[in-house]
Amino acid sequence: MIGNALTGQSILIVEDNALIAMNLEDILRDAGADVIGPIATLSEAERTATDAVVTGAVLDIMLEAEEVWPVARILAERGIPFIFSSGHFEQDTLPLEWAAHKIVTKPARAQDIVKSLHRAIAGRQVRDQ
Repeated sequence: MIGNALTGQSILIVEDNALIAMNLEDILRDAGADVIGPIATLSEAERTATDAVVTGAVLDIMLEAEEVWPVARILAERGIPFIFSSGHFEQDTLPLEWAAHKIVTKPARAQDIVKSLHRAIAGRQVRDQ
């Protein structure tokens, strides 16, 4: 599944842990994606989510002491699919507003990240047809 599952996709990474961010970047590039970021601060993530041409995103929920919800709202308003990545939240603890979005719990396996992101993007493409 990982092979070229994200070929042609521009994926935004929002992650404040440098080691995890580099790992995500490698995983997504190995799956064929063009990577934007990684972005480590909420303000920069908001600007990038507003301005960049992206087809999907991986969002760490906690950026330092701030939650990533404003970035998620920007992406949702733009119709850009995304998944969450967190060591603090699980699917059943996400706020109701985000319950329909997949969360991969850290540490996540590469195949889980790629598969979840691929499904989110494919789901958007089906809705757009």
